[in-house]
Amino acid sequence: MLLKIAWQNVWRNKVRSLVVITAVALGLWAGVFASAFVKGMMKKKVENVIKLEMSDFQIHQPNFRDELSVKLFIPNPDDIQQNIEQNPQVIATTSRLISQGMISSSASNGSIKIVGVNPEKEAATTGINELLIEGKYFEGSKRNPVLISKKIAEEYRLKLRSKAVLTIQDVEGEIIAGAFRVVGIFESENSMFDKQQIFVRQKDLGKLIKIERGSHEIAVLLNDHDAAEAQSLFYQGQYPDLEIKPWLDLSTGMRFMVEAMDVYLFYIVGIILLALLFSILNTMLMAVLERVREIGMLMAIGMAKGKIFVMILLETLILSMIGGPLGLLLSYGFVEYFGKHGINLEGAAYEDAGFSSIVYPYLDGNSYLNVAVMVFIMALLAAIYPAQKALKLNPVEAIRKI
Repeated sequence: MLLKIAWQNVWRNKVRSLVVITAVALGLWAGVFASAFVKGMMKKKVENVIKLEMSDFQIHQPNFRDELSVKLFIPNPDDIQQNIEQNPQVIATTSRLISQGMISSSASNGSIKIVGVNPEKEAATTGINELLIEGKYFEGSKRNPVLISKKIAEEYRLKLRSKAVLTIQDVEGEIIAGAFRVVGIFESENSMFDKQQIFVRQKDLGKLIKIERGSHEIAVLLNDHDAAEAQSLFYQGQYPDLEIKPWLDLSTGMRFMVEAMDVYLFYIVGIILLALLFSILNTMLMAVLERVREIGMLMAIGMAKGKIFVMILLETLILSMIGGPLGLLLSYGFVEYFGKHGINLEGAAYEDAGFSSIVYPYLDGNSYLNVAVMVFIMALLAAIYPAQKALKLNPVEAIRKI
């Protein structure tokens, strides 16, 4: 009976009720979709960092990441890789030689990070071979082939078959220069990654810096990214003299970004719901004050105050529970559509910050459930004051009011 009365009371003023329902629905849609947009952007960033840059965890000599000294190399990388590859959670591993040096062409010169890779293992671990837009993957030159990005090619006016001179320091401190032939040009979704490094064969770089058997870095890709910390700790115990870090600790700010991504939904939706709370509270307070005489009459004929409280509460819940699901349904439709087709932000400088220019909004089922709970709590809070206002009415005085 109370539910029926509450439903009828809601639709006494249809325009006002529809405005509140629309405000709740659109507010939720804006908050949830904004959260899904940010979460999708961050999710893509994490996937790119793991797949292309960091893998799930890396192994170095202590202090190598800070100093990038060619002398700090791992002397037995093959043994370590063979041990790690026996782990069923490991998809692939690769070792790298890394050196900071200079790249020179007929047009320009500048500093660059030179990464010496095992082509087959690097392809299995990072898929860098899939990013080629011109040329072939370490094919086309038997001596000193190099892969460069499209941005580096444009900056140094290099093209396929062009010669680039790399100048680096070997383990003995001598400055060595070598001529390399461009065999492939790649382009990723991360401009920062493209600008910072080039790829050569590990054996070619090893000859220049005089490291025949050794690597500066071992990268490991797992089938479950969430297991990265546990696995890195496990191997840190096996190799205590080396530094083994998961991807969360390898990239500055990644751990903070992931943690912030998890709570962003609550912040943005919470702020919107807080604004909607006052809107609904104001609407329900107006509804109570407009029906002072009616509420006084109900009290006079014996309706318990508890039932009046529940009636006001039900009216508020009806408004919220219509607008809330509509907003979530609208959000779900937008997230699903753009999650498949993407939002193209090319030209918005996202790539310069290391983000993909195409964003695929993403939100899991638990997030929708959490928002639904937040809407319910908001509705309860919005109903308390108007309901208390109704309970404080004196039946005799309320009946006399016009």
